[in-house]
Amino acid sequence: MAGLGVYRTLSRVFPHSFRAKLMAVVVGCTLLPISVFVIWLLFYRHLSPAQLAMGAGVAVVATLVGVLIALVLLYHLLTPLRMMADVVEAYFREHRLPELPEDGRDEMGLLMRGINCGLREIDGGIRELERVALEDPLTRALSRRGSDRELGACVERAEQGHPLVLYVLDVDNLKPVNDEYGHAAGDRMLIDLVEHSRKWLRDGDWIGRWGGDEFLICIHDTPAGANRRVQSWLDELAAMPRADGIPIRVSVGCAQHRPGTDVMQLYREADAAMYAAKAQGGGQLVCDEGHLPPGTPAARASGQAWGCQA
Repeated sequence: MAGLGVYRTLSRVFPHSFRAKLMAVVVGCTLLPISVFVIWLLFYRHLSPAQLAMGAGVAVVATLVGVLIALVLLYHLLTPLRMMADVVEAYFREHRLPELPEDGRDEMGLLMRGINCGLREIDGGIRELERVALEDPLTRALSRRGSDRELGACVERAEQGHPLVLYVLDVDNLKPVNDEYGHAAGDRMLIDLVEHSRKWLRDGDWIGRWGGDEFLICIHDTPAGANRRVQSWLDELAAMPRADGIPIRVSVGCAQHRPGTDVMQLYREADAAMYAAKAQGGGQLVCDEGHLPPGTPAARASGQAWGCQA
């Protein structure tokens, strides 16, 4: 940019002071013509009126030209200031990190480096706060808020033609473990469940802690493919050796997204299927709301059956 060129050129002469750059432009372009005229008068004292008029006219024209040049140079010299205003506005409007030049050693250079560093620190802090808000602190799965946001995004993607299956999980034996071995053992069970799920979840899939011992898993796959993966995981959980020797038993209900299905309807269907799995003894995957006991609250909320039992 031409403005940065003027700034960098003057930085070679006045590297440590932006004020010196401004004063050099003003003095050099406006006072220099007048100074030359005064010196000319001192050396040539015996001038005719015509010569004096001509000299004065030249001095005025030179001064006006100098003022115009000074204005142009000042406009370009203030380019870094305009760039800083633009990057601050761009960050708060578009969250775009700044890329201001950091080679200046004067006040303007220090300010540009400060804005670069400050906005990067702010951006890092915002991202960390988002991570904390969207991540469950115990299991490192998505939190309730994070799950809710991602579930909405998954449903939007499913409406565009991507298959989606939602699973609602409930740990069957968490309360007995908490009662007999303490909450530390129960917490370890939840952590192990989430960590083991990350071994088979693919890009675009996720697990979130919906609350207590209830989790959600979203998988972008056909019901048959997703169910095979989840059933294999449940079998591995039940047989997985753990430090306390207690197997993880999970009841799972699933629901397939269909065109026009909203988030809450999809969740209610999967949740109802999970209650059906519990009603059948737990530790299994159910994808058929028809297995719900008649008249239960879950059955009334679930609506009509659509799937099959895994």
